Amino acid sequence: MRKIIPATLLILTAAFLSVAFPLATYTLTLASFGLAHVLTELRYVNYRFNQRLKSDLQRKIVILLLIIVNLRISELLGILNSSISVSLELVCVIGLVILVIPILTVKNWKLGILGILICIILSAGVFWIPTLMMLILAVLHNLTPIGFIAEKLRGLQRKFALFICVIVFFLIPSVIISGYPYNYLSSLDLVAPSANILQAGNLQLHLSAFVPQELHKSFIAIHAFSAAVFLQCMHYAVILGVLPNWERNKHSNLLVCNRQNIFEKIVIFLSTLIFIYFAQSFTDARKLYSIAAAIHAWVEFPILLLSFAIPAEENHDLVGN
Repeated sequence: MRKIIPATLLILTAAFLSVAFPLATYTLTLASFGLAHVLTELRYVNYRFNQRLKSDLQRKIVILLLIIVNLRISELLGILNSSISVSLELVCVIGLVILVIPILTVKNWKLGILGILICIILSAGVFWIPTLMMLILAVLHNLTPIGFIAEKLRGLQRKFALFICVIVFFLIPSVIISGYPYNYLSSLDLVAPSANILQAGNLQLHLSAFVPQELHKSFIAIHAFSAAVFLQCMHYAVILGVLPNWERNKHSNLLVCNRQNIFEKIVIFLSTLIFIYFAQSFTDARKLYSIAAAIHAWVEFPILLLSFAIPAEENHDLVGN
């Protein structure tokens, strides 16, 4: 009960801020928690899933991730235009999924089919709408905490947690997209969509982070953006508020606790530096941040697929060649 009340207040506050002040909420949470959540998520992925992979598979995953990093850097330096780099990046993501399809097929043919379907969908995106596909994946990435929760928990605990996830990650965003919360708060004069704490430009400049260009002038654009901002807040909340506790509870000895404390201090230090950069030049900082964000987003494609094929109870059954 002690955790339910603060969690409920956090969810309601995030929903209110996302609807009333979507731009300020998006820019401030990204600048404050973006890098921290990337580093924390990568640490959790390594702690939770590393032992389920053999070195050969790990090496292939790292190679594809390094290619993605180089593509992002090349785009940042103006060597590649965005349309080419986005398409090539999606090809690498397809490669990440292809790496684990043989393992999925052996372990669970249904997961193997799922991996193939993902590859087909991504391939269609590469050939027809690469930019839109990348945008959709950016939004869907905010749902990855559901995968971590489903993989970690068991029994009634899992069912209850997934029920809460349905409310938080699907029901509330759907209500936000409907526009009713915005209209109600607007009637109370409690909305300021373009309010901007970090001087990151107007709302129109940032809609493309979550909303297709074709919808920018439609009535649903601001509501879709607000819903995505809320999902981003909930993503950060789970990654930063739940996953470290799971790791800490698993390893409670003094040495591991000291390492965790050192890691947290490093994260705070680096997050402070990137926040200062965001405050000075939000656009440039966001481009730099996107390189780290790409690593943590794409590595989860093969990892989460494998995690359900090889549960934690089977950690002894390493996969790869």
